[in-house]
Amino acid sequence: MKYLFALLMLIPFAGAAQLQVNGRVVNADNSNPIPDASIFLNNTTTGTKAAADGSFKLYNLRSGQYDLIVTVVGYQTHKQTITVSNNTTLPVIKMAPKTMMMNEVVIGGGDPKRARKLRLFKDQFLGRSSFADQCEIANPETLILKFSNDETVLSAYTNDFLEITNNYLGYKLRYIVNNFVLDRRIMSVAYEGYVSFEELEGSAQQKRKWAKNRGSVYYGSPTHFLREILANRLDKDYMVRPFCFKSVDENKVMKFDTLKVADYVHKTDQQNIFAVNYPGNLDVFYYPPGIPRQLATMGRETGNRGQVGSIDFIDNNIFFDINGTILNPTGAFFKYQWGSTRVAQLLPVDYWP
Repeated sequence: MKYLFALLMLIPFAGAAQLQVNGRVVNADNSNPIPDASIFLNNTTTGTKAAADGSFKLYNLRSGQYDLIVTVVGYQTHKQTITVSNNTTLPVIKMAPKTMMMNEVVIGGGDPKRARKLRLFKDQFLGRSSFADQCEIANPETLILKFSNDETVLSAYTNDFLEITNNYLGYKLRYIVNNFVLDRRIMSVAYEGYVSFEELEGSAQQKRKWAKNRGSVYYGSPTHFLREILANRLDKDYMVRPFCFKSVDENKVMKFDTLKVADYVHKTDQQNIFAVNYPGNLDVFYYPPGIPRQLATMGRETGNRGQVGSIDFIDNNIFFDINGTILNPTGAFFKYQWGSTRVAQLLPVDYWP
């Protein structure tokens, strides 16, 4: 791989072009159009419904890599990764009819433990922060919740959108939960699915408040970190060091110099896709404007400052695109603030302050 740099300043501007994607959705069995299918780019505010002839258009896109999701009742969810670099017409999308299994039909009121399951799900899916307190799930009956025999593992999924109103950030989320697993034996949680964002309506004052709240979540986040790398501004607000650990003598702390971006960020053979890698794990510190660096890096403070994250590599590389989107999020284990982020703090990837 080659080291980057000369063109980094140009990348965000190149990615700002407003592009369009066209397509059509049909039944795989008979090629009949599927009207009203939901089409959206995962984790963005970009989405639409298929017209009567199955056609659709997605507007005002930035260059980058996206997961295109198509879902409609009675059909298997379709997912494909698309790379947007110019106006694009996709091949016809053929949706396979879905056979509904009887065990997918669950009546929530008949489960005496459902209230407990739902509480555990909300605690780990939305989080336990003040952000989560301002989130409302409109249709919890959509969730299919199951305990293991000893009730130490909770799993969940949905066959339709879980509708979540985030009154702190000003979004309505429509989330298809493909898989959620809370294992209380080892205190771990993992979930994956597809989500579409929609702006909430509000007064001018409310919108200003939402804008401020979004900024408080965004600055110091992994997305902000990666975008600052691409804009060649990382050294302004961030500091990255190799993982620092104490020696056998607790009075002696191993110290390392701050890394340069070229030490851990590299180009790949794929256009506009970059990689983060390093022989060891990385500690990431954020010191926002107005806070001296020496104060922001002393201890692990609350809020978006101090040590906001660490990257413990599982894969050899963490890949990301020109929008600051991590393309293989399971390729590393994130700690500290980055590791505690939940859906209540989720911003769409097309959010730019």
